[in-house]
Parts: sequence; C-alpha cells; structure tokens
Amino acid sequence: MTETAINADKLKDMLAQVLANAQHDLDIKAFDKPIDTTMQALVIKPNDLTVKKTLKGFLTGTFLDKLYFNEQSEPLNGLPSCGQIGIVGLSGVGKSLLAQEILLRTANESKGVVFITSEDIFNSDNERFDLQSRLMEKSKSLGLDWQKIKDNLFVLDCITHGQLSDFETLIGVYRSLVEDPKNNIKLLVIDSLTLLESYRQNLKHRVLQLSRFNQLKGITGLYVCQRSEEETDKFSISGGVGVAHNLDSVICIDFAKAMGQMKDELQKKQWENTHFARILSCRLCSFNRKYIEMEITPNGFLKAINK
Repeated sequence: MTETAINADKLKDMLAQVLANAQHDLDIKAFDKPIDTTMQALVIKPNDLTVKKTLKGFLTGTFLDKLYFNEQSEPLNGLPSCGQIGIVGLSGVGKSLLAQEILLRTANESKGVVFITSEDIFNSDNERFDLQSRLMEKSKSLGLDWQKIKDNLFVLDCITHGQLSDFETLIGVYRSLVEDPKNNIKLLVIDSLTLLESYRQNLKHRVLQLSRFNQLKGITGLYVCQRSEEETDKFSISGGVGVAHNLDSVICIDFAKAMGQMKDELQKKQWENTHFARILSCRLCSFNRKYIEMEITPNGFLKAINK
C-alpha cells in the first residue's frame, strides 16, 4: 500500500471518529443539562372537562353527513367538528362542487365561512360567468338565502389579489378574520391546496400550520387537493403522503375502472368506468369505508346515486 493510500485511510478513520464523537455529544447533551423545574409547566394532566366532551358533527347537508359515526356507531350527522378534511381526486370529479355546496349551506346557517380560491376569479366586471354568479345560482337551487350567505361569507381571491399568493400575507388576513369575534368563523374552505406553496414538498408544512391553528380556534377545514399521480383511491395528494398525515380525514372522489371490491360494492361490470367517493381515513372517529357511486347533476351539484 502506498504512503498516499495509508494517509487517506488514516484521514478517513479520523473523520469517522470526529463524527462519532459529535453524535455522542448530541445524544447526551439534553441529559447532561441541569433540570429546570419550571419546565414542568409544559406537562398536561388530564382533567374532568376532557371526560365530559363528546364527539360532535359539523352539518354539511350533503351525503357526507351519514358517513361518519359516533361512539354508538350512529351517523354523526356531519363531518367531525373542527376536523381538518382533505378532498382529493382528479380535475372534473366534483371536488369543488361539493366544497361550494358545503360553504353555502354553512353560511346560510349564520356561521362565518372563509373561502380561499386560487383557481377561479370570484367576481369580475366583464361578461364572464364568474364564481360569485355561479354560487348565487346554486344558492337559489338549494332554496337558500343569498343575503344571509353574503353576510357570512369572506372570500380571499388569489387571482384578483395576487399578494395573497404570499403565505404570510394570506395567513395574516385569515387570522384577522378569525380573531374578530363578530365574524364567527366556523369553516375554512381552500380550493385548491396547491396555492399554499409553489414548492410542493413544503405543502405538508403549510397544511400542518393551518391545521394546528384551526384546531386551536375550533374551525373545521376543507382542503380541496389535486391527485398527483395516475393512481386512484390512494393518498396520492400533490405534495406527498405527508400532506394526508397532517389532515384528520381524507375523502377520495375520483374516476376509476371498476374491479375488485369497488366492482362488487357498486355492482359494476369489470373495468366499467365509475365515478365514486370513498373515505380513506379518519383519526377522529369511525366511518363508512365503502365505495359510493356519484354523479354531477345538470345544475352543478355532486350527488350520491342511491342503489
């Protein structure tokens, strides 16, 4: 072995030892520090109020209300209250239509709704049949009071106001709405989730921040998410599986060719094109795991087809 090779091996061993020592120091540092007894204030002990609290439903007025169950295995009559819910699927499957119906019904019940939109202009001075005009038509079809909806709906339009594309600006405006008690904000709807971050791998951190804030403030969140891969009925949310892990529940709405369990539950022919909804997960309560056949009605609503 040449002298150069010997010196290289020695250098490698020396670096390995330095790294090992550094890791050792890192491992034991926290255990070597003197104990600060005031840090015990960070420890939470269970209290009686926790025992008294029961699972509540956030009524949506849609087919989703019968898919989540309480402790007695009875329909919750809504989404899990204060839950952070993802709606995932390809474009054109009705994700936005479902979210819009929920926000209209919620605002009609005198509950404050924040609607963050990045995919369609809310209102315009030209002849475009804009999102506001479509929501007015939907509210009329549902027999709702548009004047009441107007009072309780707060829209953050990231097309009209480009500065809302900056996450800090967006959250600053959102917080100002939530922390004003007269607004009575109970629901956040984001369509779509990808507006929160141009770098998709950071989406999970943005969702985590919003989720934590909403949990503390008692706000139910609906996050419309695009499917990132040509793979249906999975946690293939744009931004990765980490996004799904930061949500309390994920609902898949999609198109697929029927096979296996889907074929049997929906009584379809093998490989028949199928429009379906299915809850993939929920950490807050039990839920219906079955496939539900869907359709988009002529007047623009996502509806379950009763078998």
